[in-house]
Amino acid sequence: MAKKDTSEWKHEVARAERRSRLARMKGTDGHKKKIESHTVWKKVTLSILAGVLVLAILVWVVAMTGILTKSMPAMTVAGRKLTAAELNMVMGNMTASEQYGLAFTEEFQKILDQPSQLTPGGTVREDIINQMMPGAIFMYAALSEIEHEQFMPDEEEKAEIEKNVEALKNQFAEMAQTSGRSVNNLIKMYYGPGVTIRMVERDLRNAMIINFYEDRIREEADLSDEEVEAYYQEHKDSLDLFSYKAYSFKPELAEDATADEKAAALDQLEKKAEEALADLGELTFKEAILKQVSEEEAAALEEDPESLVFKKERPGDFSFSIHEFIKGAGVKPGDAKVIREVDAVTLVEFTGRVRDNFEPYTVRHILIADRDGEGESAKTDEELKEEAEQVLNEFLEGDRSEELFVKLVVVHSKDPGSVSNGGLYEDVAAGTMVAEFEKWATEDGRKKGDTGIIKTAHGYHVMYYVGSSGEAELPGRIRAALKEIHLADWVEGVSEKAEVIRHPFGMKFVGKLSFFDALLGAPPTEPSPTPPRLEP
Repeated sequence: MAKKDTSEWKHEVARAERRSRLARMKGTDGHKKKIESHTVWKKVTLSILAGVLVLAILVWVVAMTGILTKSMPAMTVAGRKLTAAELNMVMGNMTASEQYGLAFTEEFQKILDQPSQLTPGGTVREDIINQMMPGAIFMYAALSEIEHEQFMPDEEEKAEIEKNVEALKNQFAEMAQTSGRSVNNLIKMYYGPGVTIRMVERDLRNAMIINFYEDRIREEADLSDEEVEAYYQEHKDSLDLFSYKAYSFKPELAEDATADEKAAALDQLEKKAEEALADLGELTFKEAILKQVSEEEAAALEEDPESLVFKKERPGDFSFSIHEFIKGAGVKPGDAKVIREVDAVTLVEFTGRVRDNFEPYTVRHILIADRDGEGESAKTDEELKEEAEQVLNEFLEGDRSEELFVKLVVVHSKDPGSVSNGGLYEDVAAGTMVAEFEKWATEDGRKKGDTGIIKTAHGYHVMYYVGSSGEAELPGRIRAALKEIHLADWVEGVSEKAEVIRHPFGMKFVGKLSFFDALLGAPPTEPSPTPPRLEP
């Protein structure tokens, strides 16, 4: 029997399958079956579910990566668009530096959600946003000007920037290792979602470039002698040196003395002070005081007459009540006043004021102190004083050279801050050292090689005077102030002339950790003209 051709056999199989499929599609009446509705709905449902799943995945990706936070503009400053992530870096830096906390932790976010105690109807988050806004506006307005001026840091400044950027990366790496968190997780805690380490590095570079640009602005200030003199004349009340004599009558009372007993004691002392004041017409200040005090106190004043005189006092170095008197309108040398204070009655005699011609000085010293004892001092005050005198005598009996003094410093001084460089304090500015130290070093007629012993709260100091700078410090202080005034004017101007536009949708993500809280919430309210200051 002959076999069928293979191709013919395949065609017969295909026709049989087609007839079978058509038969299944027909009903009992021989007509084509209707397509059942549940099959359509099944396909539609599956399509919807697939779309919802894709949408959910997209939302999750957006929420977890902070894409909107780092892409949506929240503010435009001087034509420069800022994203919510950039503003969040400003906020994170501020809350960390002000020691409020890390702004984008769950715990701190709960604090930010609390009602404001400063702004009715507001939140703590809005208070902090308002507080950071001037800084953010200045920063980006300054960057716009820097770009416009085509300012570029020099090679040394660039090296410093890169050094600090590297230190920042190392700091985050060390923090991550110590805390057991990833660097990305730490950055999120500091600056919120969407911020990367590269953004933080860029922010640091921008901040340092602004600092270098500010240095250039300072150097543009008018520092002429005319400007220095004009500044002095305007601020002389806070720059001059004031001299006066003063003595405080203090009551001797038991610790459990009543308020009435204290008041009665002060009344008696005030009478003594008034009597001394009346005697000033005929007696010297010292004589008038000695007439009113006990024999014991008089002996102490005779031993140390300088305790009645204050020289080269700067405003801020004396009490407010004395400050009011000696700087009062029309006060002239010789004027005196009795000042009643909370726990004393003080007689003050104004002797004059002069321009501050203080010259930075250089000295060496040997500190004689009981630094080895634990708890109570192992040496008495007399023993320390005697030791200081012995060290000074050893110097005076030698060749009295500066080299010899340096050798004695190494052997005897207890000052860890200067013993390694021979007890040297070089070009010391006014107010740097304690009053007794500065008073000795600036005594009229002081010359190189002068020695002496002074006592301070730190112990006894064997002093050796090296010399002064030869130039008054005040003009330099004024020029430094003029530079800062010029910079402050620039800062104010660059912020004021910058056009600022807030974008409500982008602002919703400022200061927010939760994507859905930001998306569904309202943007923060506009800051007040003078935003309240928060305390850490």
